[in-house]
Order: sequence, then structure tokens, then C-alpha cells
Amino acid sequence: TISMEEMAKLCHLSQSYFSKLFAKEMGETFNAYVTKLKLRHAKQMLQETDATISKIAEELSFSDDGYFIRVFKKYEGITPSVYRRHSPKL
Repeated sequence: TISMEEMAKLCHLSQSYFSKLFAKEMGETFNAYVTKLKLRHAKQMLQETDATISKIAEELSFSDDGYFIRVFKKYEGITPSVYRRHSPKL
């Protein structure tokens, strides 16, 4: 996990300017972008592995599996468990 502060430093920009520039160029906030990347990896892990929901949440640096489940459901409309049951194994 990389923070917006770390990314701003890597780009030699203030955190505020980096945030505004990122949103302008990408069409979404840095945090939303990182969350979507994490969820893309989560979906891949749910399809390709038998890792537990807790293990996936931990590997993707979510604070706990309950938060991971809430975020996943917010973006995907279903829980990770339901997604796993209804997705073909790759």
C-alpha cells in the first residue's frame, strides 16, 4: 500500500497539488483509484485462489475483513463470498 503523501513526495509535489492533479487527470480521487485497484486484485484472488476472505483483506491491506466486505459490496453490489460462489474459476 502506498499513501497519497508518498506518491506526492515521489512526484516532488505537495500532497494538496498532487491530489488535485490526480483527480483532474484520472477523473477520480487517488483513494478511489487505489480502492478500485485493490478490488480488482481481490476479484482475481477470489476466482483464482482458495484464500479466505480474511487473508485476501490482509494481503490487500484492508484494516479488517469486515471493512473489506463493506467496501467490496459498495463497489460490486455483492459480498466477496457471493462473488466467489458465482464466478467461474480461472
